[in-house]
Amino acid sequence: MKGKFRLLINRECFLIRAAITSDNHIEYLFVNIPDILSVGNIYKGKVERVITGLNAAFVNIGEFKNGFLPFEKEDTIYQSYEVEEHTLKSMNKPYRTGEDIIVQITRPGTAEKGVKLTTKISLPGRFLILIPDSNLRTISKKITDRKERERLLAIANRRITGNTGFIIRTASEGKDERYIVKEIKILLSTWHRIRRYAKVKRAPSLLWRELPLYINVIRDYVTSEFKEIIVDDEKTYKEVKRYVSHFMPEMYGKVILHKNEEGPLFMKYGVEKEVEGFLSDRIFLPSGGSLIIEEGETLTAIDVNTGSSEKKSFRDTIFITNMEAAEEIPRQIRGRNLAGLIVVDFIDMKDPKEKSKVFKALNENLEIDKAKTSILSISKLGVVEMSREKTDFKLSDILMDICDRCNGRGYIKNIYYSALKFKNEVLTQVMKNPHKKISVEVSEHLYDFIYRNRPLYEMLRKYNINCRKDTLLPNHEFRIIK
Repeated sequence: MKGKFRLLINRECFLIRAAITSDNHIEYLFVNIPDILSVGNIYKGKVERVITGLNAAFVNIGEFKNGFLPFEKEDTIYQSYEVEEHTLKSMNKPYRTGEDIIVQITRPGTAEKGVKLTTKISLPGRFLILIPDSNLRTISKKITDRKERERLLAIANRRITGNTGFIIRTASEGKDERYIVKEIKILLSTWHRIRRYAKVKRAPSLLWRELPLYINVIRDYVTSEFKEIIVDDEKTYKEVKRYVSHFMPEMYGKVILHKNEEGPLFMKYGVEKEVEGFLSDRIFLPSGGSLIIEEGETLTAIDVNTGSSEKKSFRDTIFITNMEAAEEIPRQIRGRNLAGLIVVDFIDMKDPKEKSKVFKALNENLEIDKAKTSILSISKLGVVEMSREKTDFKLSDILMDICDRCNGRGYIKNIYYSALKFKNEVLTQVMKNPHKKISVEVSEHLYDFIYRNRPLYEMLRKYNINCRKDTLLPNHEFRIIK
């Protein structure tokens, strides 16, 4: 990633968002709700039930639903795109009902299913991933210089001993040894602390909580070439400064605090509308074509249409629309965090060379995705089947609810999205009319949410905004009285 990239971090009391942007377009969007079960969390769990037919067990980790633990082909949370394929040997231990075990979340749960678990613990850092109880010791395939590979492996091998494995990550290339050693010490100390907690705590209990979303994004995505990291919350700003001072000192001067007086962060940089677009079922392409995106639980269908696009000939129209779609579709997949089977129906092209150019462009734009994404097949009619691993919740899972007025056939934006929109629009009006008293009417549900979340309530008091409850407004709606 070159210097045109910046990271925007928006922290609300009820929602955290991080967006990597390029030319004021979102390339990656990360969203979560504080205190939600995070991939990477480590627990001391208790085996509740062993299902022989599934070769798996259900494990009580102290949350609302039991986690699912497969006995074979267990996943780890480390990002396998950096290394050649490896298989970590399974212990094949016959777990018993009532047994205490240490497990880690590898996949988020759904409304119907609990989280997916593994007993193969991994602790990711910026420069390497520590894998306790493993003999796997390897290095990112993206580091190609032989001497550098030997240097990095020697550093890790000297300091990681016993039955502990590691994966040296791409970010370690060319880094001073002292930074790598510092991280190794932190990861080893973290694992020793987890083991101590596991001995004294009763199951089920949380042993280790994954780092905050914004630190994970900096750890896994930000490089020294990034233009800046902009944060709109003072506490988060200090956390980010502290992290980069330890592991990315070259970024220290590029961390900037954005203040509310400048307007909402995502609106200032022109990406808030793009976030809203990630929740829409229709995306318009530059030449007038469009994508229709239908998200399902395990399958997403994307249809490419010419729409109002008009070029020299119908053939040119089709080719240009498909090329624009090949660039936009990977961005939509990343922004929405789609997973599972994805079917893309491109407009049928007769010319084999044009087909080849479109599919090459699609592949190139998919390559930058950190999640494992692969094209499974391409039909003669231009239908592409691809799969993407599930790394976290879909954006729609976090910001949308099933509509209660259409028998579950549609979705509406939920209270978190509505509260975010409320804050953005109110602050925008304050910036435009700093001396004018603003009144706003909100639905009963939104009114209660605002007064339960103190920072929203304090914003109303700070700017002397008159907020009134209107029981006739539906769902989470509001209106500003001008």
